Amino acid sequence: MLVEKAVKHWYDNQTPPAPQAMRDEMNAHRNNGIQAPLAYKVRPLNGIWSTPPYLHNGSVANLYALLSPVAERPKTFYLGHRDYDPVNVGYHHDELDGGFKFDTSIRGNHNTGHEFSNEKRSGVIGRLLSPDERRALIEYLKTL
Repeated sequence: MLVEKAVKHWYDNQTPPAPQAMRDEMNAHRNNGIQAPLAYKVRPLNGIWSTPPYLHNGSVANLYALLSPVAERPKTFYLGHRDYDPVNVGYHHDELDGGFKFDTSIRGNHNTGHEFSNEKRSGVIGRLLSPDERRALIEYLKTL
């Protein structure tokens, strides 16, 4: 992005400013292949076990809930625990004095989507996983 802005600045400050046809020719009719497209970049899974809560808005308390159907995900949970849950991969999320109660029914806090289900609808990213498959996948994710 910086290089593209510098080149544009140079073209604009020529006397007279370089016309678009000349710019295209000087750029060999190539787009800037270095500049990344404006798109959501998914974070790598490395160390996913250490980054709860999950989803972009932190609305899923642990990996087991994330791999579960939306109907099985906790609708509310408490943030603020520092006791790690190695089985479900997340922090404990039961009621906590002084903790923050995360309510997924509030606008912007929804924990829907990114769901594993056999239904064909928006937000479904894969087939329904059995509890044993969820546990096996969690054990694999712990190794990353």
